Amino acid sequence: MIDEVKSLEPQLKQILYGCVEHVQATKAALYLSASKDLNEKRYELVTSYQYNPGDRKTVNGNDDLVDRLVVKRGPFFINGLGADMRFSEMLFRQGNDRLLVAPLFSRGRLVGFIDMRDKAGKKPFEGSDVQAAQSIADQVLSLLSAKQLFGLAPLPLAEPEPVPVSRTISAAYRAHQQQAVATATAVRGELSPYAQHAIQSAREMLSKRQLLHQNAGRRVLTDHDLEVVRLLLPAALAVPGAVLACFSAIGHLNNPQSIVAIATVSDDAMEMLQSHLQQWLERTGQAQLTTRPHLIYPFGVQVVPVTAAGISSILSAPLNAQSVDGLVLTVAFERTPEAQAQRALHIFLKQIEQSVESAIAAGNGRNDRQLIAEKLLEPDFQKFPELAEHCRQVASMVQRFAIALELPPSQVESIRIAALVHDVGLRLIDYDQLYGRPNLTAEELRGMAEHPIVGAALVEPILGPEIAQTVLRHHERVDGKGYPSRLTGNTIPLGARIIQICDAWVAMTSQRSYQPPMSFDEAMKRIRAGAGTQFDAALVEKFVGALAQIGA
Repeated sequence: MIDEVKSLEPQLKQILYGCVEHVQATKAALYLSASKDLNEKRYELVTSYQYNPGDRKTVNGNDDLVDRLVVKRGPFFINGLGADMRFSEMLFRQGNDRLLVAPLFSRGRLVGFIDMRDKAGKKPFEGSDVQAAQSIADQVLSLLSAKQLFGLAPLPLAEPEPVPVSRTISAAYRAHQQQAVATATAVRGELSPYAQHAIQSAREMLSKRQLLHQNAGRRVLTDHDLEVVRLLLPAALAVPGAVLACFSAIGHLNNPQSIVAIATVSDDAMEMLQSHLQQWLERTGQAQLTTRPHLIYPFGVQVVPVTAAGISSILSAPLNAQSVDGLVLTVAFERTPEAQAQRALHIFLKQIEQSVESAIAAGNGRNDRQLIAEKLLEPDFQKFPELAEHCRQVASMVQRFAIALELPPSQVESIRIAALVHDVGLRLIDYDQLYGRPNLTAEELRGMAEHPIVGAALVEPILGPEIAQTVLRHHERVDGKGYPSRLTGNTIPLGARIIQICDAWVAMTSQRSYQPPMSFDEAMKRIRAGAGTQFDAALVEKFVGALAQIGA
């Protein structure tokens, strides 16, 4: 712990107790940067009460919670283990099922955060708790600022500069001409109000959708979809300790349930299952329902039945396939699942999501994604030929590279679509004013670096979360020095790591790039030099080895 922070621990703990008084959290922890260099994105537990840190005494930029805070830029809460699969395992390990987090941001940098768990009376966290949590976070920031820690010293006041007459006249004109605003502000080194609004709107949209867990644009399961699901369900019993698994189709006619079990299910076990599901729906803010269960015994009827006394825990989680809505997986265990069983359950859920998505896509056709991507890249009302050409070249190379990697056809197509739209966020950030202009200001560079977030916000509602995640991460680096979240290694989606390499190659070799084209040998040397830092080293080796096949 930094010495200056350690000396403040009594005062910080006193502020933290506000989480009991104003938020009614039964436990809370304060994490602050473990280094005076906030770019390291490493945070350690400074003080807490009734909080079980487990293996979270120190967290870094790869952590799901830190990543969400960096993207959202504001407090958020989760009520229930199944409400957000990114955090369900963490909450389960620490023995909690409700979470409220308030970030400590100052001048655009994450200084730390307050982690609150399990509101008193088993109540869910609400919007009023968010405001109270932010107020407590502001008190921590005020204390750190008073001690001039992490560069948070108050800024000195300065006399305003006199405004030239010409600028006054220009301001009056800009009030009536929006395009003139963009041009004039870009020359001064600031982003236009239009671009700033696009960035802010993108951040708000992504935080509300939470990237992977919104269901706008999905549809309720059809009977055909349910048949696909029923065929996949028995595989859940392969999870260690699982004795019963259930898919509930919420919102479908009569809310059908498919249930598989290792042995005959007793009446009390069935009641226990339905009671758990109703409570889960209540915690996640969904309507109560009357289900129509359908029992299947894939291994035959056994002598020893599955009873309520033989069930130690039950977990439920929504299925996040991008095309459908209203499907909930519930698994009952004869003993509390250990880490291995939890991992197996997560893997099974992901496999089910992919299988359902693939089956539905095959049945209904998804060629419309290409048309949608083209319209996002180059809408009728505003065309940027250089940007569109670059994206098409990257998409073509990505497709050939993914085929050379022998990826499944469906994955090749998803990565190709992501590559086609990977830079669409640039369209909304003064692209016509800044593209190709030398010596961009620091503010302009920071604004341009927001384009993965803006792009992800644009594509997620209509191309789905998988494409959005790839777009969001295509400027992360395997050494953790990329943006927007400083992810490292394999935490960066495979599609994003593939796009990184092809994007760099096209930028270096294309005749229509923003810089003079390099020779084949020089570009290959640059790609090799980035292996293990900017790029995935294993992918670089395969890319270089497949250049002839790729046709670069």
